[in-house]
Amino acid sequence: MSRGVRAARRGALALAVWWLWMPLLAVVVRLFKHFAFGGFGQQDQSYALLIRREFFPHGGPLDAAPLFWFWVAAGLCGTVWVVVVVAEEAGVGLRGWKVRLTLAVVVLAVAGSLVRAGTGVWDDDKDAGRFYAAATVLDVPAAGAGTPRSVLPVTERTRPGDGRRCDLVGTADVPACVKTAPMPDFDFEARTASYAAATKALTDSAGLTSGTHLLGRSLHYLPDAAKGGGVWTAVLDGSGEQPMEGVAVWDGRSNSVTTCVFRGGHAFGRAFAGTGAVSLRNLLAERFPELVYGDNDIQGYCEGADPRTARPVVVISVARQIGFRQRTVLEPAGVLVLRGSPDGRPDVTHRATVAPGELPVAVYATSVVRSQIHEVQWLGGRGAKDSRGFGYAHTSAATNATNPGEFLLRSKADGHLYYVTPLVPRESSSQLVVAFAVLQADRAGGGLNDLHVYVRGDDAPSVNLDVLASRMVSYMAQQTGIAISTGKGGALQEIIPYGRDMWRGFVDFNGQTQDYIDLSGDATVTPNLVSLNGSITAPGGRPSPAPTPTPSTGPAAPEPAAPAAGCGDDPGRLTTEQLAACVAELSKALQGRVQNQPSPRP
Repeated sequence: MSRGVRAARRGALALAVWWLWMPLLAVVVRLFKHFAFGGFGQQDQSYALLIRREFFPHGGPLDAAPLFWFWVAAGLCGTVWVVVVVAEEAGVGLRGWKVRLTLAVVVLAVAGSLVRAGTGVWDDDKDAGRFYAAATVLDVPAAGAGTPRSVLPVTERTRPGDGRRCDLVGTADVPACVKTAPMPDFDFEARTASYAAATKALTDSAGLTSGTHLLGRSLHYLPDAAKGGGVWTAVLDGSGEQPMEGVAVWDGRSNSVTTCVFRGGHAFGRAFAGTGAVSLRNLLAERFPELVYGDNDIQGYCEGADPRTARPVVVISVARQIGFRQRTVLEPAGVLVLRGSPDGRPDVTHRATVAPGELPVAVYATSVVRSQIHEVQWLGGRGAKDSRGFGYAHTSAATNATNPGEFLLRSKADGHLYYVTPLVPRESSSQLVVAFAVLQADRAGGGLNDLHVYVRGDDAPSVNLDVLASRMVSYMAQQTGIAISTGKGGALQEIIPYGRDMWRGFVDFNGQTQDYIDLSGDATVTPNLVSLNGSITAPGGRPSPAPTPTPSTGPAAPEPAAPAAGCGDDPGRLTTEQLAACVAELSKALQGRVQNQPSPRP
């Protein structure tokens, strides 16, 4: 065997090892995860999604991700080294034209791979902006000199649009659609309890089976069009080998939590936190490997008039990872509807499209909504984003620290469900609400729903949630003499928008919403203080009657406490409700005296 043939064979073996070790390692890891964790669908799903996201967004080398091109460049660099070694061992060296031609081709391929990888890395974040920008509309109240300053980085560089969907179209390399129109009067239905109070009420009072727990991120507010109100619901999940129990429901007013339970002909033998054969997440990953969701996309409701006899239904708003240019993005993919069955096997149905009114819950994935809001910053291109800080962000006000946005509200104007989020300027210390992000939540299918960012005019009354909180605290002190704190752990827990420039703040004592305060952002509407339980009581204090809202010109003296009706009568003649009210009043009065006693001296 000649010297050249032996060198060529060793070179071929070296090239095979150099090019194939990474794909072979990927196959070994895939087989290990599949067989070592047999039946665990999440393992297979997460690995397949990872490979697609990092290497092949479109399922192959076409428009592959930057990491794939870096791997190609590394492989070609190794090829250059092997060609040089083989040429030297064969005695040809670098003098032969074939060797030189081969090296030239490979070096050019290395340069091309690095360029492809570099452009992919540079445009990766911008491509996400491009994808979500196609379904984003900036609604401004005026054009020209009246254009709000927060949107000028986009409107300064535009051309006329079609006059229907877009009055102006941005000229940056990320498409921007601008509509000259103010925010319509949705007249959203207001809530009667805060997210924090709902969390405590459902956590403390739901679940009768050991091994069950409240799936915290599944806590959602469901506006009810028929009753003009709404309820808070959450999934009662199992753990270990304990299956899911059902769906807990709280109306936001009463002290009782009701639960519709998986049982009888609609049993449910799986749980999100279950292990082994009880794992619901593994089952869903095996059946629907292309669908993804977060815990915040899990919701539940009771199908029936009476929650105690109704059938529990779990709805998961899902998304699909799709390829876009050299990366992947998340696109809404409908919902998974989960019901029980006589044998306990989950009845799971994937509905790729959902029309408004078909389900009483939000069907558009909140994870996609947040991505759409985040990518608004790209509408003016990289220059406006990086140099001028264009974009909007969630408020960081202390009152809304745990729940800053994506409020699910029902519009009284059209009956649809919307995600509503107050926004402040991005990369700014200002906490002025300069825009509202609004997206229809009761429809899914056919791609992204339009995200409307309604920009407030510069001459609109300034709205700052910290200032609103201060006004609410002051008004309550004027009307009741009760001083409350704000922020996480405080009494004033949350401020939610509703109606035209109207806001509602929730006053929580001992983890329960006792009162709420409505006021307008421009301070032109008389504040409205409402007690849900008939009296306003500070922790350890005596109850004060709920005030009747009137235009206030100064601090109002608190009225004397009134005893609960009938408390002086024979206890045997009182109703259960009257007796409970009397006991509660006596307990509060006793608590106040204990707290007001001086501490004993040592």
